[in-house]
Amino acid sequence: MTLLHVQDLSTHYFIREGTVKAADDISFGIKEREAFGLAGESGCGKTTVALSIMKLLPPAGRIIKGEILLDEEDLVSKKEEEMGTVRWKKISMVFQGAMNALNPVINVGEQIAEAIITKENISKGDAWSRVKNLFELVGLDPKRIKDYPHEFSGGMRQRVMIAMALACNPRLVIADEPVTALDVIVQGKIIELLKELQKKFDLSVMLITHDLSVIAEVCNKVGIMYAGKLMECADATGLFKSPRHPYTQRLIGAYPSVVGEKRRLNFIPGVPPDLINPPSGCRFHPRCPYAKKECPETEPLYVEAEKGRFVACHFVDELKDVLKQGNNP
Repeated sequence: MTLLHVQDLSTHYFIREGTVKAADDISFGIKEREAFGLAGESGCGKTTVALSIMKLLPPAGRIIKGEILLDEEDLVSKKEEEMGTVRWKKISMVFQGAMNALNPVINVGEQIAEAIITKENISKGDAWSRVKNLFELVGLDPKRIKDYPHEFSGGMRQRVMIAMALACNPRLVIADEPVTALDVIVQGKIIELLKELQKKFDLSVMLITHDLSVIAEVCNKVGIMYAGKLMECADATGLFKSPRHPYTQRLIGAYPSVVGEKRRLNFIPGVPPDLINPPSGCRFHPRCPYAKKECPETEPLYVEAEKGRFVACHFVDELKDVLKQGNNP
């Protein structure tokens, strides 16, 4: 059963310089107990999609059109006071940069307890008991619940954020770059923790990152974004084994593999476009080695190229074998 359904979502930022088309016609679904990864270069709109789902966009951001259904409940039409019954209890978020997300002058236990007391009809004592249980759950010493954020390491603060996200037993957790700026050892521990918690609590997870290795480790379904557009969406195994969009191929080729023969890493020439004035047609065409005359003229449809795999490319069938083999033009 699909828990989260996003259909034709477009979110823009209205700033002095113009309109930033940060997310355009984004469509995907997340099933119950599924881990969905949203990947792409920095600035492609991943976090905007997450903030749109949470209805936490900054003042300049606005959902222009589209549908967001959480367990068939329409979130787009909800007012801020109505979202209070959705956030924490049904959907929660682990924000990027735990030090910035936590209040530096309030101890971490109090910050978690406040959320529990606000959203749940329980006593303060019961809330603090839950905080202790949450600390144990994420591998932190319950004796430290009254410590302040600066007294924790980066990895420990990230565990605090995960505990906070689980405080009210949500069904969906959105994790935005949860291991950014952590060393590889701590990254591995946080990733393992996320996997364990998802399995233990039958959580649905939406993981946002530019790191494909994290996606491969955690997720069973992947969406690839570029310049505000969803380029490809498929099960993780199939996508990494045989990408169907040129951008997906190049993105995977830019990451080293720890298995198989050594190979020279590919790179994507050029830079991501300005989303105030994005390229016409396919937004990837200025950097695409397979681009033809149709690419700048017409925007490709986001279609189901094969069962369960959606791709936005004019030549998805023509390039199937080329992309699978990983050949460079």
